Amino acid sequence: MIAYLIGATTSMSAGAVGMLIATSANVKVTYLCNFDQEKALRVAYAGGQVLGFFLVSVSLTVINILILSYKPSVLWALGPLATKVQIQS
Repeated sequence: MIAYLIGATTSMSAGAVGMLIATSANVKVTYLCNFDQEKALRVAYAGGQVLGFFLVSVSLTVINILILSYKPSVLWALGPLATKVQIQS
């Protein structure tokens, strides 16, 4: 249940940031299309790269944290409360 909520929150925040990046890139591309389409294509490609790298890095970071948090050695270090949370999930 906890992993589901963390995944949903991560997905919502990644979507919001992704829309901000895409909107910013699209404004720049639209402006540059009036002058030079080659530069506009480069900016569009760069905007897509930024968005892609951001989404992948956020998802890998969150999944890594989740995997590490469910390892028994990490749970043992946190104490009996962590074991109860693991059993309930």
